[in-house]
Amino acid sequence: MVQEDLLIKVIDKINQLRISYMITGGIASIFYGKPRLTHDFDIVVEIEEKDIADLVTIFKDEFFVSSEAIQNAIKDRSMFNIIHFDSGIKVDFWLLKDEEFDRKRFERRQRHVYSGRDIFFSTPEDIILKKLDWFKESEIQKHFDDAVSVFEIQEDLDVDYLTVWAEKLSIQALLDDILSIITKEI
Repeated sequence: MVQEDLLIKVIDKINQLRISYMITGGIASIFYGKPRLTHDFDIVVEIEEKDIADLVTIFKDEFFVSSEAIQNAIKDRSMFNIIHFDSGIKVDFWLLKDEEFDRKRFERRQRHVYSGRDIFFSTPEDIILKKLDWFKESEIQKHFDDAVSVFEIQEDLDVDYLTVWAEKLSIQALLDDILSIITKEI
């Protein structure tokens, strides 16, 4: 199964359950930036305990899914994953946190057509900010490279929004590094 087909299958299932979501992480970076390999999907979701049984039921035939992991993620406002039996592809579900940036980026999510479906993606600005935040925490180069890639490809970025949130998230120096890279390329 092609990754794109699997992502559509997952989105169709969460739409069926009427769960609010947005695509983020590597898939969103690829959507807005340059192609690269990714071996998982990152989806921010807004779920509650009442959704656990439905999530397990809808995914259990094709994915490893744990009701206990979902319950713990809801309690801790963290993440859980499901793993596709046939391909081994992992889908990370990140619970929407009650934090200003998480609420703002979820509110700003955008609907785009992807593989013939309307799908909600995090905005390119929020992908850049989140990737820089992940880079700050992990020092994993692909996060910084993804942020640069999105910045290079997207033409109408809200630089004021980026600057305000980079300051709030304490990643202004990293955003300045990207602006320096982009300026040199022009």
